[in-house]
Amino acid sequence: MLRPLLVVTAQELRTRIFDGTALLVALVAPVLLATIFGLALGGDDPPLRATVGYVDLDGGEFPASVRGEMAAAEELKGVLTLRDLPTREEARRQVDDGVIGAAIVFLPGFSQSVGAGRGGEVTVLSSPEAPLAGVLAQAVVDRMSALVEARTLAVRASIAAGVPGAEVQAFVERNGANGPALGLSADSLSGGKVDLAVYYGTGMAALFAFFVAGTSVRGLLTERRLGTLDRTLVAPIPPWTPALAKALVGFGLALASMCATWASSVLIFGTTWGDPVAVLALCAAHAAAAATITMLVASRARTESQADGVIMGVSFVVAFFGGSLVPLHNLPEFLQKAALLTPNGWISSGLIELAGSGGGIASVTAPLGVLCAIALVAGGLSAAGLRRGLTR
Repeated sequence: MLRPLLVVTAQELRTRIFDGTALLVALVAPVLLATIFGLALGGDDPPLRATVGYVDLDGGEFPASVRGEMAAAEELKGVLTLRDLPTREEARRQVDDGVIGAAIVFLPGFSQSVGAGRGGEVTVLSSPEAPLAGVLAQAVVDRMSALVEARTLAVRASIAAGVPGAEVQAFVERNGANGPALGLSADSLSGGKVDLAVYYGTGMAALFAFFVAGTSVRGLLTERRLGTLDRTLVAPIPPWTPALAKALVGFGLALASMCATWASSVLIFGTTWGDPVAVLALCAAHAAAAATITMLVASRARTESQADGVIMGVSFVVAFFGGSLVPLHNLPEFLQKAALLTPNGWISSGLIELAGSGGGIASVTAPLGVLCAIALVAGGLSAAGLRRGLTR
């Protein structure tokens, strides 16, 4: 049973390679398009920028100290621009007009209230049009709240211990109860950056896997029309041999196409798709899903032109909704959820996870499992369809 399959598969592979279409569709087209997209749109995601207004209506030492530490924070250099504003109303106007993204407002008497152990009030003005600025401003206020709480507790404890009111501030500072320094973590701003050349490289690889597999399995319809399939089935071989051979060739060429696009992305742009073993596993699972889905189309189609039209339509639909043509994070939220209904969405999310996090195969078990499940279901349905009607 294995020998006839190998012979038919080898013959099909030779035919595909010598007619030239396999090399064009599997290697030249995806590599060329991925390179063009990478050159035109590649590079890291645009750098993060935020302008935050600073309104000090208190005039005390604490607001001035916070501003100085924000301006000096290494992790915010090149990210945060502070703009001093005279009033809360002016800050609100500039936030509404989009001049600044957010504003931090210290109300009058803030320092005096903190020094007396009563805490203090700080207002954050933000706009949904500039979420990063709002996140930064709120992060500063959250950290500052910890400082104020520590200072308040220290002042109350000092007063309860009998320290004279005039000496409380000096006592608190002398005993190091000012609270921790204002430190801002860059973790929420970093991590997960992926070169756009990787997005478009993986996208072209996933898209052309369908085209490559489709051109192979449609050959079944051509052979049925010409009568060569009937003659092949007369030979003493299992009846499923021709279909399985074409599916294997489609899978192999689709995987080779994805690996060629992967290699070109790494060599040309110096990018990384992540752990090689995990990337190869995802590519193999997606190639299997593409081969079985196109085989399912061939099992239901009546003519080659019908199969070509359906395969092309399916390829572009799953490519668009699956993030192969547009990065997933640029799609609306409901389309990001719809992407999980497509094999392209799963391989896109898996490869982005590998490239962004540096994780291994354990980090993409869900995409691998779903892609394998898609391949099994589509393979079973196509086998049933081929059994019923391919030779008619």
